[in-house]
Amino acid sequence: MLPLAARSTYVSLTSATHEDSRMHRKLTGLLVLGAFAVTACQENIAPISDTPDAALAKSSAAVTGTPAERAAQLAESANKGLAARGLTMRVTGATFFTIGQGVDDFRKLRTGSRWPHSNLSYILDVSDYTKNAAKSAVDGALVNAYQSWNDVGNTTIRLTRAADAQDNPDFLDATNLNRDGTCSLFAGIVDTRWQGPYADIVVGGWLAPDYFGKCLGSEDIIAVTWTFSDVDSNHDNYPDIVYVEQYFNSKWGYVTGGSVYLDFDGPFDIQSIAVHEDGHALGLGHFGGPNLNEPFQLQPNGTVFDPEAVMNPFSLGGEKRNPFPTDVSALRTLYAQ
Repeated sequence: MLPLAARSTYVSLTSATHEDSRMHRKLTGLLVLGAFAVTACQENIAPISDTPDAALAKSSAAVTGTPAERAAQLAESANKGLAARGLTMRVTGATFFTIGQGVDDFRKLRTGSRWPHSNLSYILDVSDYTKNAAKSAVDGALVNAYQSWNDVGNTTIRLTRAADAQDNPDFLDATNLNRDGTCSLFAGIVDTRWQGPYADIVVGGWLAPDYFGKCLGSEDIIAVTWTFSDVDSNHDNYPDIVYVEQYFNSKWGYVTGGSVYLDFDGPFDIQSIAVHEDGHALGLGHFGGPNLNEPFQLQPNGTVFDPEAVMNPFSLGGEKRNPFPTDVSALRTLYAQ
């Protein structure tokens, strides 16, 4: 029996944690949907006063409970904040790699969502690249991951890199903690300096472990993709994806070559992690078992998944850098030419 692998999981508001016996880690939390309240994200609303009572209330208002309870609290706060800004988009989901089997897929929008237009722009926040590899190599791996989806024929999707011209291009990249070190329910992970969106997709780079451990619930998260949706503007019976942000956990080692298959402690191949997350940014989910009700074991032919795909629900280390036939079919289903 193999150890539990790194799994990419769409966040569930009704999830439970799982024990990783091989690595002796317990997933104490999984994912928080965007966190910010009106007082945290609106420039034109006065902040909480600094009276002793208000300061005490602020310091004691923390994300609490199980991962499911935390996600529910912060999702509600996030979407209230978006509404207060006059924006119609809402946080509707998130995907992430994590050590351990994680939880079953969750989609707040049961019918899924997809982009209403075909030409998508993405920004790479170069200032927050990992220091584990040369900046040029990291940049190349991230660009190649998006290009691998561009290379899928007979689809309408075209991804183009936009200039990283903003001091603060990303929205959910903060780690706002209370005085006792807990993640603030008022501020959460929102960066109030943000005035975007500046592109359809922002790759926000690598963030410190506190972002993942204290706010998202577990330092064992490798990467997270946040999805924002809106109404069905083009009447194709899919809610519109209107914005996406992606982040990586700096706790883990990252390489641009030489990641070892079935080594679950990393380092992880940047392009392999990114191409999976980029599939989620385009609206793709997971497929190709095993699921939580099936045994996790290596087959005689050396594979775990059937079929093999970059959108398989676990990362097994090694390299998986380009869409497989099943991934190609899935993309064409959403964006047939």
